[in-house]
Amino acid sequence: MPTPLDAAGTCRVVLCRGCCCGTVSKHPDTDHQQQAEQLRQAPGVDLTVTGCLGNCERSNTVVVAPSRAGRAAGGRATWFGRILDPQSTQSLAQWIAAGGPGLAEIPAELAERAQPPGRRLDAEQRAGAR
Repeated sequence: MPTPLDAAGTCRVVLCRGCCCGTVSKHPDTDHQQQAEQLRQAPGVDLTVTGCLGNCERSNTVVVAPSRAGRAAGGRATWFGRILDPQSTQSLAQWIAAGGPGLAEIPAELAERAQPPGRRLDAEQRAGAR
């Protein structure tokens, strides 16, 4: 019997490792290498590590792009901030295994970490400060 992951395919996961995401100086209590490995080994994850995504105040940032099936169902890339511990990383991996964007509802423990894309977040904060 097919699982949600079989039906969904693979989600592209982009893990920020720019100017502050993934640095011990900003997040000394986070095992950044273990976080990347946890995502790399998760079912349904095609991991890409990238430079700065532009929302440093909410690091560590992870972006989940939908699978083909998720995109066909209306899913869009979902940005998350403050993914700093193994539990939040595991919740992310479980959501992806359930189908991810477009196919599975974001669990409550991740919903509070969802955010607008990085550069847009900065622009919204600047506009609100005026």
